[in-house]
Amino acid sequence: MASHALGWLALLCYLGAELLAVATLIAPRPAWPRLTTLAIAAGLALQFADLMHRAHVLGSVPYRTLGGSVSLFAWMLGIAYLVLLVRHRERAMGAFLIPMIVVATVAGLLLPEAAPVSAEAAKGTHGSVFALHVTLAILAYAAFTFSFVLSILYLIQDRQIRRRRTGLLFSRLPALEVIGRMNRTSVTVGLASLVVSLGLGAFWAEVVWTSLADPKVEWAAITLVVYGFLLWMDRRGWEGPRVAVLSILGFGVVLFSYTIVNLYFSRAHSFR
Repeated sequence: MASHALGWLALLCYLGAELLAVATLIAPRPAWPRLTTLAIAAGLALQFADLMHRAHVLGSVPYRTLGGSVSLFAWMLGIAYLVLLVRHRERAMGAFLIPMIVVATVAGLLLPEAAPVSAEAAKGTHGSVFALHVTLAILAYAAFTFSFVLSILYLIQDRQIRRRRTGLLFSRLPALEVIGRMNRTSVTVGLASLVVSLGLGAFWAEVVWTSLADPKVEWAAITLVVYGFLLWMDRRGWEGPRVAVLSILGFGVVLFSYTIVNLYFSRAHSFR
């Protein structure tokens, strides 16, 4: 635990950002949104340093272990949050999105450490192509996670509006159209990242694998189909609630692929 001091400092930054985001939602002050963004940026810098420390101790890439992978996932959630912030300039959603960063960061810090791996065991996990493949895949998972949260908020907000019972908290949220556009951005980022990641992975597999047959590849293809269909139907006029429900179902596929498939079915993508 002491070896991840930078990770714990990053967590404090994310917690501070969440408190500022909630305060901005309840009783806005001009300086709080800027401080929230600065706290997220500081947390990302500290967590990146912690990931580099993990790599040094492990003697391999930090995402080789489950804890390192979850920590990188948390870092990518922070990156995805900043992308949404820059793209839509909507700060009211921070109070609902930042907790995902906090939870993933805590999980990455508390998961058991792994022993340093041998050169033979680390074979096939080095190189810029492989690193970019994994990084983009985890960015895709982060974007799909935010799509899930935004979809939940969309359905709650839609239900509140239909019942004409908008409380203080949800009255500060943006219009349904804005939440829908943010969801579309998240899905688009996730799809683009996953497509490029799969392409890089296929290229790398030609070097280190004898076959592309792996459950992880199959579930990644299923994820592409689900979210590709979602985006296609969304641009052809599907109602917001339908898109939100499909996005939630798609996240179930992502969660299964990221956890169960990696832990129990895939040999090439398993955590060791």
